[in-house]
Amino acid sequence: MHGHSRKVNMFMYGCTSKSPSLRLKERVFPYLLHNDSLMFSYDDCNFKVQRCKENAARVVVWKEYQIPNSYTLEMSLGGGDFGEDPSVRPPIHFNIEDYMEMGRLFCEAILDMYDPGRARLDAALQELEVLHPEIKRIAEEEGEGEGEGGERREGERG
Repeated sequence: MHGHSRKVNMFMYGCTSKSPSLRLKERVFPYLLHNDSLMFSYDDCNFKVQRCKENAARVVVWKEYQIPNSYTLEMSLGGGDFGEDPSVRPPIHFNIEDYMEMGRLFCEAILDMYDPGRARLDAALQELEVLHPEIKRIAEEEGEGEGEGGERREGERG
């Protein structure tokens, strides 16, 4: 977790794989949080790895250990807009209850990622395919469709 001073809301920085078939899976955890809370903004998430961030823990874990779901959870010091247009209503500062609620939702999203039934995970992945059709198209063009190349399902151990 990290405090952010330039953007509002709670959001995540993640990493983007060179493999198009992993790109939606790298975005699904923040999307699960977005679906559960107006405090968390998927639109404010960024999955590009900038050269100046190559020593950040999330990037090192992603690169060195090939862990696709490596993130920094950012919580704005300026508060959140809670889904409202900031020009209409200014951001509201987060309080202890907001941080506790995000911690609870974070734990629930981890459970959703590894739930054997996969209902919420699969639904979120389908929604992401609609939000990011270019990712699915690139994966299909490069022959990296779901399940090809011995790829494991999310949550399975090898």
